[in-house]
Amino acid sequence: MKLTPDDLRIRQALEQIETPMYDIAGAVREQRAHRSRRMPLRSPQRLLAAILAAVLLTATAAAAMVQFSGGWNALFGQNVMIPDGLATPVRQTQTIDGCTITLEDAIVSEDDVAVLYSFRYADNSTVNTDSRITLLGNSNLLMDGSDEYCMSSSGMGSMDSQDPSVEYYYEAFSLTEDPGDRQLTLTIDPASCMEQSDTLSAPMDLAAIYQSHPVTYQEEDNGAQRLTALQQQDCADVMLPQSYQFPEIQFAGVAFQGDILCVSLCMPEYDSYDSVAAQIESLRDIRTDRLYFGSLHSYGDTNCATELCETQFEGLTEDDLPYLEPQITYQRYTPLTEEGWSFSFCAPSAKTLTRELNLEMADGIRLTQLNITPLGVELFGTMPVDPISSDPLYFDDRQKPDVTLVLQDGTTVRTVSHGSSLSSDSSDTTTAQFGIEYQYQTGSESRRFLQTETIAAIRINHITISIEE
Repeated sequence: MKLTPDDLRIRQALEQIETPMYDIAGAVREQRAHRSRRMPLRSPQRLLAAILAAVLLTATAAAAMVQFSGGWNALFGQNVMIPDGLATPVRQTQTIDGCTITLEDAIVSEDDVAVLYSFRYADNSTVNTDSRITLLGNSNLLMDGSDEYCMSSSGMGSMDSQDPSVEYYYEAFSLTEDPGDRQLTLTIDPASCMEQSDTLSAPMDLAAIYQSHPVTYQEEDNGAQRLTALQQQDCADVMLPQSYQFPEIQFAGVAFQGDILCVSLCMPEYDSYDSVAAQIESLRDIRTDRLYFGSLHSYGDTNCATELCETQFEGLTEDDLPYLEPQITYQRYTPLTEEGWSFSFCAPSAKTLTRELNLEMADGIRLTQLNITPLGVELFGTMPVDPISSDPLYFDDRQKPDVTLVLQDGTTVRTVSHGSSLSSDSSDTTTAQFGIEYQYQTGSESRRFLQTETIAAIRINHITISIEE
């Protein structure tokens, strides 16, 4: 439908409206109370005017309800699907020290709460650049002012490809009680900025360092064991590119773990709010000028006071050491805000479905419980483990059941595994408990959210389970 100029002006006006707290349940109760009152009308003209006013009010309220944040598309793809009435527009904005966060939308169900919020600088400058990354602190969800109801959370962030001045974040919190129509408070810790240096060369004789005391790691060696072994190497004369500015960051040593070359830096344990860190990005072969890139690993010592930042390289041997030059980058974390943000809202909860199961799957996997929420599906159960395996609590993706939903209209919704947990009981070393999360999908990339009332059945591998009222 093509919008008229008046329609466009109404929409633009609605988009500028900000409310400090959106209580959808209270709004519904107030609307019902008003409907119960009889208002005498003295003329047909007034009756017509009242009808027109009511139609306009209903139309503008509906328009406000469907004006969801563009962050859903930025995070979950242009084809993201959110059914009408599932998400609650919150639209609360707070600016602290020139940093603005807007809590935009929330999805509340009987088991979990998902929130979408955005970050901007008050001057609308670019949030992230090649050398500067904006970091938000940890977030938490309180119910009735307490955090005891929140079991776990997961989240993601994404830049808006069309607008570099905004970044969107999505957080999902699992709760122990139904949060419907209760006060929910999202807290976000203070923000910081990470500035990264250019890549700097660190000329040093890796061969001489290694030969001063050859170190070989075992795969299961922890941070304290690695640090103790490296302390026997002679690194006293090694000067890093910014040793004068950050003397607390030092070269730790060189070791091998099987056929993997491990090159490490040592520094005080750092945080992402106010500290400094460094890492070895690559090794440059001075014979060919080729750069070898490795995988970064971090280890702490027993008292968590020292951090070992280790970069692992495959395909390099002791014969290559005389010709390898570490390439290092530094990261400086500085505070942006002294205080964090806090947003409060409430909304009715959408229905969730829970079923007890007793299904035997392949590889000895037994499914014991099924949860279906507007955000996705959770499967719980047990599986056998090999206690003598080097990694007994390993869950191969190929072992995870396939999950598909059948809707009331006969269409199907596929899911993808999003994450899993695996734990064992010390009294039973042959069996582990697991939980698997699945997200609803639309198309090949976009995510979908569902009203559980629209689901008729769920298929787990080749087993179909009807959803009863």
